[in-house]
Amino acid sequence: MGHGFVKALGSLLIAVLVGIVVLWIALELFVGALKLLGIAIGIAVMVAVYFVAEKAIGKGR
Repeated sequence: MGHGFVKALGSLLIAVLVGIVVLWIALELFVGALKLLGIAIGIAVMVAVYFVAEKAIGKGR
């Protein structure tokens, strides 16, 4: 396992944690049929945070 793998794993962990928080907030805000929209927003934010974290951490590579 290289150093890059550890950094990628760190980015993924950050993205998952932020995604879980956003999902929880979205599910609290949206009810009924809008829960699907909340889940979609949470997943989109998780993906966006992953790429932002990868770019930020990747500068040190």
